[in-house]
Amino acid sequence: MTPPASLFNATAPQARAVPPPVPVLILDDERFDRHRLARFCSGLDFPCDISNATTLSEFATHLDRHSYTLILIDYILPDGTGLEAIDMVRLSARNLNAATLVISGQADDATPEAVRAVGARFLQKDALDRDTFAAAVHQALSEGRPERITRQESYSADQVAALLAQCGTRSARDVKPMISRMMRQMRDLRAGNGGPDAQAATLQAVEQNCLSLWAFLVEMEREDGAVLLADLTTDGTYLAEAAQGHSEPKRAKPPSIFGRRTN
Repeated sequence: MTPPASLFNATAPQARAVPPPVPVLILDDERFDRHRLARFCSGLDFPCDISNATTLSEFATHLDRHSYTLILIDYILPDGTGLEAIDMVRLSARNLNAATLVISGQADDATPEAVRAVGARFLQKDALDRDTFAAAVHQALSEGRPERITRQESYSADQVAALLAQCGTRSARDVKPMISRMMRQMRDLRAGNGGPDAQAATLQAVEQNCLSLWAFLVEMEREDGAVLLADLTTDGTYLAEAAQGHSEPKRAKPPSIFGRRTN
């Protein structure tokens, strides 16, 4: 006799939602070290999907094709250093916000500070254990999460529209001068103005403008909408006036992310 289906439903445990694995990219030319880092990842309190690269060239291919939450980088590489790898991460549209750790046992005394100066965390490979690794990973992941604003949980459609209008206007004001400078510089290059030294200086200026524009876009991508709303208003009056069609409200404007920019 077949038991009724209800019997199984009553005694079966509740199915638990399994979180998707966190994509992790390991850059290390030593097979033993890659396996060791993979074992450390398996001991974290969330599942990981591991990808491996052994050179900067392979690393660049992974960054172009996939998005990663966590990136682990060996400092001494056959075709470069960990600092070059960090630059590649920061210039990757897919992975610029990935938590990045540099792990090495052969770096000199100045390396840890150089790594931290470009926004990554440094770990000594020889002293690394599961607990130290887990703590560093959780810290790196938490640093990329924007602070949440909780004093207001929802905003009206007019407030959101006003925010978008303000952000769009201010973004255009910041970006247009960069693009204008690059256009003038490209015209100078096309016209062949100056000698080789002058043209080299113009090319360097164009590159710097591109980097400034990239840094601006990176900062915009990292911004949190609730934080932007909180920066624009403290009592709703500012956004209320903007929503009524005042592009520049009469009251003093609170500080915004655009006013804090230095590039």
